[in-house]
Parts: sequence; C-alpha cells; structure tokens
Amino acid sequence: MAPPAPTPLPPEERYSWRLQGSIYAAGFFNGNLFNMVAIVMPLWALALGASPLMIGIILGSRQAMLIFLAIHGGALMDRFGARSVIVVMGFIGVISMALFPVFPFAAAAIALQMLSGLAESVSWIGVQALVGQAMKGNATYTGRMTFVARIGGFIGPPMIGGAWDLWGHWGGFAFLTVWVAAGWLAAWLVPDFGERKPADREATPPPKTTLIDLLPRLSDYMETFRLMAYAGVALVVVATVTRQMGSGVQATFYVVWLNQIDISGTAIGTLFSLSSALSAVAALAVGPAARRFNRYWLLLFWVLASILCMAVTPLLGPYWLIAAVIGLRGIAQGFNLPLLISIMSQAVAPQDQAKAVALRITVNRVNALAVPVLMGAIAEYAGLEYSFYVVGALGVACLAALAVWVARSPEFRDEARR
Repeated sequence: MAPPAPTPLPPEERYSWRLQGSIYAAGFFNGNLFNMVAIVMPLWALALGASPLMIGIILGSRQAMLIFLAIHGGALMDRFGARSVIVVMGFIGVISMALFPVFPFAAAAIALQMLSGLAESVSWIGVQALVGQAMKGNATYTGRMTFVARIGGFIGPPMIGGAWDLWGHWGGFAFLTVWVAAGWLAAWLVPDFGERKPADREATPPPKTTLIDLLPRLSDYMETFRLMAYAGVALVVVATVTRQMGSGVQATFYVVWLNQIDISGTAIGTLFSLSSALSAVAALAVGPAARRFNRYWLLLFWVLASILCMAVTPLLGPYWLIAAVIGLRGIAQGFNLPLLISIMSQAVAPQDQAKAVALRITVNRVNALAVPVLMGAIAEYAGLEYSFYVVGALGVACLAALAVWVARSPEFRDEARR
C-alpha cells in the first residue's frame, strides 16, 4: 500500500518568494562566515608573526563578546525588529572586516575579531529570528534556509582560500568584506512582513529610541532565561548542548585523529565538503519528515546519530568507511538544525523569537569552548581514542534522559496528538 501524500501547507503558511528569497540570501551569506574566517584568520595571525599563544588568543577572541552580548542582541531584535538589527550589525561587520589589513598588528586583530565576530553572530541570530517572526518557524522554511546556508558553507571556503592564494591578505579580506556586504544587502531587502498592522502603527507610533534603549538590561537576560520554563525551549537548549558534544569533537580532535592515521589535509577537506553537501540536501527533507513523524523524536534520533558518528571514529579503518560515517553525520546535522530552530520558534511568542535564538546560540558557544577542553583533559590522561568514547557516552546519556522526559511529559504528548 502506498504511503499517504504529505499534508500540504495551509494557505496562511505560504509566503511570497520575495520574502523567502531575501531571508534565504541573508542566510547564505551570514550562516557560514565562521568557516571562512577560520581559514583566513590563522593565516593572518601567521603573517603578523604572532606566537602560538597569541595566535590562540586572536582566534579565540572572536567568541568573547558574543557569549555576553548575544542575548542582548536578541532582545534588541525583539524590541526593534530582526531586520533593523541585522542591517546595523551588518554595516559594522563590513567596516570591521575591511579594517583588518589596514591595521596589521595583533592588538588590532584581537579588537576587530571581537567586533566582527559579534556582528557576524548577531546577524546569524537575526536570520534565524526572521524565519520565526516572518514564517512562523515552519519546518519547511527552516529546512530551506538551512539548505541555502549549507550551500554557502560549501562554496565560500574554497573561494576565500583562492582569493588569499591569488591576491594575498588584501584580496582575502576584500573578498570577505564583499561577502559580508552581500549579507547586509540581503537583510536590507527583506520586505515588510506585517510585524505591526498599519492601523496599529497609526494608533501607536513607535517611541523615539534613546541611548538607554540600546544598552544591555538585566531584565532582558532574566526574561530570556525564563523562556526555559517552556518545554520546547528547554528541550532545544539541552539538545543543543548534546549536539555540540559531537560538533566540538569534529571541530578539534577529529582532525587530529585523522592526521594521526596519515590522512592528508586534502582528504580531510574532502570529508568536510562531503558532510556539508549531504547536510544541505537533508535539510530539504525536514518539512515533509516533520509532517509525517513526531518532530521531538525526530530531533532526538538525528542528534543521537550525529554523536555516534563522531564517537565511533577510532573504530573506523579504511577511508571509504570514514567518508560514509561523516556523510551520515552530515545528513544528521542537516536534519537536526532546522528542527532545533523550528521547535524553539514555535514554542515562544513572536516578541520572544530573537531572545530564544540568542539563548540557544549562547549555550552553543559556551559548550563549544568547554567540549575541546574536556576532551583534551580526557585525552591527556586516558588517550585520544578513549576521549571519543567518553564524550560519546556522555552525549548518549544526556539523550537518554531527554527521551524519558519527552515520553513522560504531558506537553510533548498533547502536541503529538494534535
């Protein structure tokens, strides 16, 4: 018997291609800048003659301001609109990126890294918030946005590497500046999607913005963390922590292990490209899958798959088997990111969309700093191979606890019946 056809989207959840296209374009340019900067910045630090310690400081400084100000950025988006904040931060990102080769010394690199890193990440938070604000966090649209962002991540790194090889640091930073400017332009082109009805705008004109309105508020942070009271938000935050266990391994000691077993840099790059390509394709299947299966269990399944694909790395032998497993991880990542965005977006009110995204990004960044340190400590005392198994076991244990909660919580059961 043939399976039933997927349920079509209701009319109120169909959006113009002008709206979709501008948001997807913003995701294309803002959702992958981190990987491109990761290629250029170590080369720039070496060109500056920085010591190994200073190189680490320059590279790590990109996350410094975000950990403390991501929630503030999200609060500003909920207050003034995601598009407005992206336009401002995009402009800051363009200027700061263009200034790197103008000030060729380490202190300037650190300061510009902090500023451009904040602009990049807040813009990416804004793109995700736009999907929630303008398109109600529908899994189909989050999947499409993720697909486009992954394609950007597949295309951008080779292009920036080529620009650096052909034209040096001036060409590399010029290319990045143009890339960031394109993301700024895409956000500027996002049309009005009815955040406030015309009648409301006439009846209650927005008050004037003062400097006080732009400063961080303790109340914004308290309101953001109170969102954890929603079951969907709490699930996404804990799932993000668990998911990052695998991502933290891939971004650090996964490459170290592959190098130890004599896999070349080109071959390692091919593995990452394969993972990104399959992740992009998988993201397009999220909408149909979310209509057919319970999205909470779908999320837990694919997060589990992504962690296990990292944990079993030391057990893999031939290159083709390593490629198959990292490809499966790419598929898992392509599913779980849109699901994380969609579940959190639909769990909170429209005026809390950006704060919710910022909460997830903050947890993500803190965990990204913690996982490599944890894994390095385990590797030092028990060996690199066992560190993969221990981190994988921790991830599986977290997911087991989440599975028990999802199975027993009335919030998840009630929504599954609907």
